[in-house]
Parts: sequence; C-alpha cells; structure tokens
Amino acid sequence: MGQHHKFDIKSLEGLQQLADSLNIDIPISEKSDLLLEPAKIEGIKIPNRFVVQPMEGFDSRPDGSPGELAFRRYGRYARGGSGMIWFEATSVMQEGRSNPGQMMLNEGTAGAFEKLVNETRRIARSEFGSSFRPFLVLQLTHSGRFCKPGGILSGRYFSGNPHIDTGEHCRQRYTDDELEIIRDRFTDAIRLAEQAGFDSVDIKVSHGYLLNELLASYTAEGSRYGGDFERRTALIRELVNFPSGIVRSIRLNASDLIPYPYGFGMKTDGSPEYDLEEPARLIGELQEKVPLWNITAGIPYFNSYVNRPYDRGIKGSATPPEHPLEGVARLIGMTGELQQQFPHLPMVGSGYSWLRHFLPFVGAGVLDRRLASFIGLGRSSFAYPDAPRDIMMKGRMNPKKVCITCSRCTEFMRMGRFTGCAVRDKEIYHSKK
Repeated sequence: MGQHHKFDIKSLEGLQQLADSLNIDIPISEKSDLLLEPAKIEGIKIPNRFVVQPMEGFDSRPDGSPGELAFRRYGRYARGGSGMIWFEATSVMQEGRSNPGQMMLNEGTAGAFEKLVNETRRIARSEFGSSFRPFLVLQLTHSGRFCKPGGILSGRYFSGNPHIDTGEHCRQRYTDDELEIIRDRFTDAIRLAEQAGFDSVDIKVSHGYLLNELLASYTAEGSRYGGDFERRTALIRELVNFPSGIVRSIRLNASDLIPYPYGFGMKTDGSPEYDLEEPARLIGELQEKVPLWNITAGIPYFNSYVNRPYDRGIKGSATPPEHPLEGVARLIGMTGELQQQFPHLPMVGSGYSWLRHFLPFVGAGVLDRRLASFIGLGRSSFAYPDAPRDIMMKGRMNPKKVCITCSRCTEFMRMGRFTGCAVRDKEIYHSKK
C-alpha cells in the first residue's frame, strides 16, 4: 500500500509508471472512440458511454421540488453531452431527507420534476440534434441514520454499527412496521417518477443510507428485514417487484469496506478485505428485474476516500491510508469483477475524477477490457459538465477545467449549503451561504 500523495502525473507514461510502482492494474487505452459508442438498455438507445453520477445540489425549494440552481445544473449536464444523466438522490419522504435542501418526490412536487425532465431533454436536443436523447435515471433514497430534514441530525438506525454510530447519532431503531411505511413511500415515488417521464428509477442501495444499511444488518435478528441474506434483501426485492413499466436500476455498494458483521461485501473473518460473493448473489437474483447497475463502495461518513479518491479531504479529516490511485484501481477492480460475472448487464463504473484529463484514457481502457459498460463522472460533472462534449469535439479534456478533488463540494454538503464546484464554478458557488 502506497502513501497518500497529491496528483502530479505529467503523462500517460507517468500514469503507467505510478501504477507499476504501486503494483496495481490501471487499464489505459487511446481508443477514445469507445467512449462515444452508443448502447441500449431495454431497447432504449444511449448516445454514448458517459454517465453523470447522482451528485446532490441541496438546492430544492422548501417543498422538495427542484429549484432554480437544479434547473441550471441539469441544463449544464444536458449541454455537456453525457449519454446518461443519473439524477441526484431524491428523498421519498420528509423524514428521510439528508438535508433541508434535498429534493423530494411526492404528489405535490411531481409536476416540477416533469418540467425538469422535459427541460433537460429539450436542451440536449437543441445542442446535439433531435436524435440525441440522454437516458434519464432518478435516484430514490431514504437517508436512514444520516437524516437531517431540519438541518440537525435526527436519523435512526435499523442495525447498530459501532464504526459509524457516534454520540451525535440517535440510538432509536426503526421497527419492521416503520420500514413497511417507508417501502410504501418508495413505491409511491416509483409511480410518480414514471409519470414524470424518467427512463429509469434507481433504488439507492449505497453509501450507508437506509437500504444499504439493511444489506449489512447481520446482527438485527428477530426482524423480517435483518439476519440472513433473504431477510436482509427482502425490502429491496419488494421494491424491485413493485409493478411498474419504468426500467429499474440500482446503485449498489459492492462493499462497505467496514469489517463484518457491520459492513456488506466483506470477508466474514472480520478482516478489512472485501468479498463480492453476496453482492454478486444479489445481482444474480435480481438481474431479470434490474437491467442496469451502478457500482460504488464505501461509506462517505466513515471512509470517504474509498468512493471518491481525493487530493484533499474535508477539513479535519485524517490522511487516507493509501495512494488515491489505489482507490481508483479498487473501484475499477470491483466493478470489473462484477461486470465480468454478468457480461450482459450494463454496469456503470465510479471513481474516475482523480485522474483529471487522463480520465478518457482510463475510461477507454475500462471499456476495452469490458470492466464496465459506462463511465460515471460525479465530482467531475460538477466541475466540468461539458467534458463529454469536449471529447466529442476536440478529442480530449481541457486540463484547466478538470476537477482537482479538493473536497469543497463535499464540505458544502456537510455544511448544509448549496453544492457545486467552488473552483470551476466559483461565480455561483464560492460565495454561496
């Protein structure tokens, strides 16, 4: 394991040399045309292999409907040329919001979401022509132990986790009956997302939020939703099987990187090593109902360097115990292992932003070796939403526009502020309170 180090790569040869020195595998290819190849999901054409990952802006109106900055953000994504836009985590109920500005889908806000969908598609058509139709996914969530609907932490847990639960976390537990009420709010939101015109709805099972927590609820015996694999996955199955014509997708933590029995996707000997047996089992058992998977890892409130390798963490955070490129390689490897087990299922890869302007070469290498079907850009989309367009038009990314992985967007999230890039979009976000 290497020491943490800021980005200082000067060339593709330098990137390869760094990977070799760390004894890790980073796929590299100059076949940039692979990034621009179309794909299909359930018969729907996807213009290219770039995906905007679900990055919350926390700029909704008080009722949870998309605000002015949300329309601006998705307009920028539409002009940027990504073939798939994965809309940010949207709560299914007031109590489940992670922030007072988190978007929320219900009967009262559904019309505004439909306007956002229509406007996003209109802008994409105006920029790239009538045949360019980005695939739009809405991520639905309940924040569980990380709920802050009023700006103060008020979350509850289903299964206690000593690695995450601190003095500021509520110790009250969700009951099975309460989980069923939450399930019903998810099904309401699935129906409304379809009516709003989204192509797909993502049932968020990642980053320590409620449905991801259920997967790791090994110690919650005596519950219909905890203990063995069947019970830990029961609520997710209920949501996947809810009758609807909309394409189902899941953003899945391949591993929480928290030792068993408190983390999903881990070896059961209590070591810090991940094990993809259960994630693969879940994908295999749901593959007929869920044709699109977005793979990630880690719990941002515990080990944020896992799902977003960075140069600088949020203020006060510890220095990561590894080189950022090792984190990039881990995410590529996890996604690749699952993609190769299920070659017919489209999977979105994560964690590429740290690579800056070398990202297209690694993305092309991932596609060339079939380690993922799509290349997902999260923080990079905040900073450089038109990166896909530049690759289309100029064949490269501009080094002066890339994300520098400074974690300011994450700090904004933690502070309850509107979220965006303080470096590349500073006129909007640097002075926002």
